Amino acid sequence: MTISDFLQLPNFSDLRLLAGSGGLLREVTNVTVVDTPDGSNWLNGGEFVITTAYMLHEEEENLLDFLQTLQLHGAAGLGIKENRYISCIPDSALQLADQLCLPLISVPEAYPFVDIINPVLTQIISRQSFLLTQANMIHKEFLSLAINNNSVPEILQTLRTVTGIPCAFMDTHFKNLYFSDEDSPLMQQLQDVRPESITNEFLQQYDHYAVANKNEQFGFLLFEKTKLKVNSQSSVQTALEYASIVLILRIQIRIANQQMAEKYQAAFLEDLLLNNVKADVEIHNRARLYGWDFTHGGLAAVVDINNIKKYFIDRLDSNTNRMLEEATEIIFRHSIREMHQTFPQAKYFRQSDLIVFILSVPAAEREILPEQLEQTFKRLQAQLANVSPFTITLGIGQYYENIRDISKSYSEARVAINLGYSLQWFDRILFYNRLGLYRLLAPIMDRPEAEELYTQYILPLEDYDRQYHGELLATLQEILQCGWNLKESASRLYIHYNSIKYRYSKICKILNLDLSDHNNRSLVEIAMKLYRLKCFRGREA
Repeated sequence: MTISDFLQLPNFSDLRLLAGSGGLLREVTNVTVVDTPDGSNWLNGGEFVITTAYMLHEEEENLLDFLQTLQLHGAAGLGIKENRYISCIPDSALQLADQLCLPLISVPEAYPFVDIINPVLTQIISRQSFLLTQANMIHKEFLSLAINNNSVPEILQTLRTVTGIPCAFMDTHFKNLYFSDEDSPLMQQLQDVRPESITNEFLQQYDHYAVANKNEQFGFLLFEKTKLKVNSQSSVQTALEYASIVLILRIQIRIANQQMAEKYQAAFLEDLLLNNVKADVEIHNRARLYGWDFTHGGLAAVVDINNIKKYFIDRLDSNTNRMLEEATEIIFRHSIREMHQTFPQAKYFRQSDLIVFILSVPAAEREILPEQLEQTFKRLQAQLANVSPFTITLGIGQYYENIRDISKSYSEARVAINLGYSLQWFDRILFYNRLGLYRLLAPIMDRPEAEELYTQYILPLEDYDRQYHGELLATLQEILQCGWNLKESASRLYIHYNSIKYRYSKICKILNLDLSDHNNRSLVEIAMKLYRLKCFRGREA
């Protein structure tokens, strides 16, 4: 009960509110008598304190201190027997009670304390009994909802019955919006609102209750502004708490089911990527179980986090591991979002430091697929630049008409990424079918014939530069970049044309080759690519 309820009891028509009307809604949880100087030390909060003012000795300062002490201990109000030990309440005390919003009530001298204590405690006990009955009913209602797996709208309808007003639940985890009443003004206000647009400013427009546990926010219960009447002793508060518990339970069950489904989906995608499914009919039957359609074939796109594995070798500890897990999760989350923005039907499979997407599109849409992937990668780069210390490489395999061949596309995407590591090509998108000779040379780079080729046609220049501080190897690399155009090479190296002619002649002499011959040029180009692959792999190791 509140102080206002207390004053309206029929037994207390002779009590007068002297000051502190701003605290009429203070909750009264008990009634106690304080007539000793230290009596206020045993207050727990919520008490209506009555006193004869004997311990104040008619000192104005003592009364002011007593009011401050009651406020400090959270008392609900003060009743003073006037004309017993205090003849008149001073104006300073009335002003202080108003400032503190602490109700100050005059109790006629003839009132025995028991005539105040008993009726109030009877009302409090009755109220508590009613609340317990209500709480038990609410508990049973929501327990039934939890046990019987009722839907979210049914949970909200039960909550509406208790609160007496329509409500909505904004599920921020699964991005859904539910209503207790399909034709309420609240639904008309919220039906076009997207859960991802929820802000503090938005929430201030409604009465709301957070549906959350200690670790995670799941959403908000929403009510029309000023309609929801809640206090710690009300059945509404109890209903909100139980509704929140049941909603959290419902969402956690759905999360668990989703995780289980994702586990089986991931196993299927892994089988596809590793070529563990041999029959077309098995692939398409399993795909249909998840509502997927792979009849258009597909390609693999692999997002690899550059150099993250070095941390596991160089400096792994609990803090670093937590940082790596958080960084990986951020990159994967942004990758999924950006890929799904362009390719809503993309399927993905996560590994420790990479995530694989399978893209399946009709033949008419494949011509623009490379451009779409490039634009997606640019958006992803821009997103990650602000949130991640790591860069990524996006490796793209070739498109295959039969989804059974997706393992080939996956292998090609991995080859592109591995070549990127060998050549220090990071933070870029690499299409397997655009790698030219590199994709043919990578598988043979460790064979004796490859070593013999770059040993004969590249290492002599490296030895010469080391011995004479020359720049012949860098010059040859630039000439190859310019398609054997010496004039363009000189310009890019910022040297005179005669200087590059001299260096070119020196290179021919050291290698004992006529580099005007097309076959010799091809040998040197291949040798240079093998050299770069070998060189950068050595640096990475």
